Amino acid sequence: MGCLWSIKMRYTATTSVECLARLQEVESLLEEMLKKYQRQHDDLHRDILTSLRDKGDKQLMLHKLRRKKIILHYMESTRKKIASIVSKQYALENLNITRLQLQAIKDTVKVFKVFNKSHSYEKIDNLKDQLEELTDQFMDVENLITEESTLLQFDDSELEEELNQLNDGSLSFPEIPMHEIELTPVSSSQTMAVLDPTVQ
Repeated sequence: MGCLWSIKMRYTATTSVECLARLQEVESLLEEMLKKYQRQHDDLHRDILTSLRDKGDKQLMLHKLRRKKIILHYMESTRKKIASIVSKQYALENLNITRLQLQAIKDTVKVFKVFNKSHSYEKIDNLKDQLEELTDQFMDVENLITEESTLLQFDDSELEEELNQLNDGSLSFPEIPMHEIELTPVSSSQTMAVLDPTVQ
């Protein structure tokens, strides 16, 4: 009772382990008692059968039968105590699991509080807007790159045709004039006239 009372008053992991250990000790003790009662019951039962076969003393047989009934009563009582102890062990283990669940929930709440302090709704909304804006910019750049790549693409058949024309000599590139350009001196008034057509 004292153990269960302490659990109700202040439950900790230490009290849980201690109570489980005590309950297991009591269960082991009850199991030993039940084995002892079972041995005594079996011995008395054999003695009673032997006395009946040998037509022994009737009063002695009644005494043994009375002891057998008493042992059966305490065997049943011991079994009930063992069942109660086992039930308390399961309840205590379940209580310990519940404590762990509650602690996990508390830790989760703390994490959410810290997250909310450092990441408000406004900040998250701003980050979302920034991400959308950067995504749009990236798509624009991607479209530009794609357009440029399209302009730089050449048809292989056209390139082969041009190569064949170069090989046949049917296609020639325009010649670049290589002679020297003669420069004639001009007066300042002529220079102004070239620069500004309105000057006469």
